Amino acid sequence: MTNRTKVLFLFLAMLGAISVRAYAQQKTSEKISPKERWAFETNAMDWLLLLPNPKVEFDLSSSTDNRWVVGIGAKWNGNAKISMNERIQMKINDYRLEVKRYAKPSFTVKTGQSRIPKFWRTYYWGFYAGYSKFAGAWGKGIAGDMFHAGLTGGWQLPVYKCKQGAIDLDLGLSVGAAYAEYDKYKYEDNHLIRTKSRDRHFLPYPVVSDIRVGFVYRFSSIRNKYSQRQK
Repeated sequence: MTNRTKVLFLFLAMLGAISVRAYAQQKTSEKISPKERWAFETNAMDWLLLLPNPKVEFDLSSSTDNRWVVGIGAKWNGNAKISMNERIQMKINDYRLEVKRYAKPSFTVKTGQSRIPKFWRTYYWGFYAGYSKFAGAWGKGIAGDMFHAGLTGGWQLPVYKCKQGAIDLDLGLSVGAAYAEYDKYKYEDNHLIRTKSRDRHFLPYPVVSDIRVGFVYRFSSIRNKYSQRQK
């Protein structure tokens, strides 16, 4: 069994276990409408790099007690193949799956407590697995691909209420392990020259695969969607 297959198998097994739990919740709880189970996101940080990046999330059940969601996203700005005649270039193709759990802060105010609970903030944590292909150069360059998996986390805040739906702000980070192969280049005599090649291997350090300052459109704002009464 290859490492790629092992990562995929573990991710699907985890998703299956969470789906069973969500289904059990659905049988004993109130329901939300089908459209309220969807969320659509884009990351402003990636747009600064001229990198389109749609993402969609879907609640694993229609129960009001559900906090688990599954998401799929992509980043793509063209063929991620190194161009030997371009000194400056940045090309990324990234595809990933996520499973996340949302959680509200406690609304309980203890005796003598002066700080009001941040009821408008919703935290989340979860897992992701993905594949990326990349090519970048600025005098020196690197091009290759990698399989990666790890943890994701952050929080979301309500920003704007639309006539039908709402826009929320997503601030988060994804960090994990990577199994990569790549070539390194340097710019010389008006073109790139390959200087080093590495076969596929696990990188000896964690990789930050996503920094998010994103905007999420929902039919029900994050302010109201995952209520504190959930257990």
